[in-house]
Amino acid sequence: MTHASASADSGDLAAIRHRTAMVDGLSIFYREAGDRRDPTLVLLHGFPSSSVMFRDLIPPLADRAHLIAPDYPGFGRSDAPAPATFRYTFTGVSGPRRRPGA
Repeated sequence: MTHASASADSGDLAAIRHRTAMVDGLSIFYREAGDRRDPTLVLLHGFPSSSVMFRDLIPPLADRAHLIAPDYPGFGRSDAPAPATFRYTFTGVSGPRRRPGA
């Protein structure tokens, strides 16, 4: 399920929409901007960081690409499951396979 405020879908392609999607039982937060008909560019943050690092990059790119900047599990606004139930490894963090918004 994806959630966004009504004002976030104002039609302004440079407007950053804050959304969440349930992926493998985890709430994954992501920032989205641009037209979904344009090529999609996924912006992946480093460690330790979150999608907020792209807040100034997204608006100037939104007129030529559909942008998605997710927060990995345990980072930013995404769910942070207990280490006993989630593998905080590259494979574990990159494991959710469903594309947000799809």
